Amino acid sequence: MEHILRDIRNKKIHYGEYVEKVRDLFSRKQESITNYDDRFFSKYWQVYSWCAIIGFREEKRILGADLPNQTSFEYQMIDNGSQFIAQSLLFMALGKMLSDESKDLLNPRKLLTVISEYAEGGAKHILEIRQTRGSERMFDNPDDYFEELLRRIKS
Repeated sequence: MEHILRDIRNKKIHYGEYVEKVRDLFSRKQESITNYDDRFFSKYWQVYSWCAIIGFREEKRILGADLPNQTSFEYQMIDNGSQFIAQSLLFMALGKMLSDESKDLLNPRKLLTVISEYAEGGAKHILEIRQTRGSERMFDNPDDYFEELLRRIKS
């Protein structure tokens, strides 16, 4: 695992339109954190990771997703913020790789692509929840995140 982490740490995160929409809805601009900002996430890597976890949990991969956006952060920021989350995302990606070739399993860009495909799927799922009647404001309140987490634990 250390070998994979070492190789992946300096790679940029790529993401698509769904992650970007969720990021803009729920994450503060990293440069301007104010007392008046009520967004739940304070760092872009946090909302990206949340989308990926939802994607993995709900099996919402968008295989071959268009990932035109390259972030201002590298995978190292996830690892620095939470080694547990960084390692968990890698383990989930390894478990979902569609190749039996070790060179593919250990390819940092392919692993990041798998994580980003699930992040896109998770972000799309989150946006669909918000389009459901009665859930249009879901995740506008910090308690919504805890309720969603509790639903996952119970199921």
